[in-house]
Amino acid sequence: MPVLNAIEQGSRIPAWDAPVLLANALREACTAHYDPGRHCFDYVAFAQSPAYAALRLAARALADFECASLRIGLRLAFWLNVYNALVLHAVVARDARGGVRALADFFPGSQYVIGGHVFSLDAIEHGLLRVNAPRPGLGARLLRRDDPRLKLAPYVYDERVHFAMYSACRSSPAPSAYPAEGLDESLERATREYLAAHVRLGADGATLVVPKQLEWYAEDFGGERGVFEFVAARLQGESELHAVERLGFGLKLRYAEFDWTLNTA
Repeated sequence: MPVLNAIEQGSRIPAWDAPVLLANALREACTAHYDPGRHCFDYVAFAQSPAYAALRLAARALADFECASLRIGLRLAFWLNVYNALVLHAVVARDARGGVRALADFFPGSQYVIGGHVFSLDAIEHGLLRVNAPRPGLGARLLRRDDPRLKLAPYVYDERVHFAMYSACRSSPAPSAYPAEGLDESLERATREYLAAHVRLGADGATLVVPKQLEWYAEDFGGERGVFEFVAARLQGESELHAVERLGFGLKLRYAEFDWTLNTA
């Protein structure tokens, strides 16, 4: 399985600056190559760009970065940025032009070494960001209780991370770099924007169509009722709001299909 920053060549980068280097490189990549209007990322241009070189440089610095030195309040933004950067890095380095699902091991096999520990996309998402919750459909927790990587988790779970993790496809949330300062506002904005784009009232006027993630991870939201409350609190469309006022919990939920097609330009 490829550890992407272990194969990078060049001189050592000051590890203490790794979180800032990573956030800046990710922000540069998104600004230069992501089109939010079309939800498209230009991976071809990115692969030849200074932004990709900067991201690889930041990834190299992560190898020696001691995550334990991060204050608890900084960890959630850090791991979100690592996840989103690793996705962009892996799409190019592993040639995922056919889509991330075309590589059977894209999520368990795309990895960084960070502070001497290997972290895959799955380990970051399920082991750290979801506080070692079982992966949907598998039942088992990804990390053992004595796994030293668990000590590097944010500790506080925030269900809005599901709308902040980029998965390089048409149904994915937008790629973004998340700041430690103002993270709550950034997560709420990302969540509301994603729901506004993907939630709609069904033709029968009594069904609310919501993103597939809310079915996969329903337990993260407190079950189906929790899903309904989470979405209802963030509805912006008039027809959807009126349906909630009229039907309340009688409004049925239907989960949209998830499109894994690479969102390339």
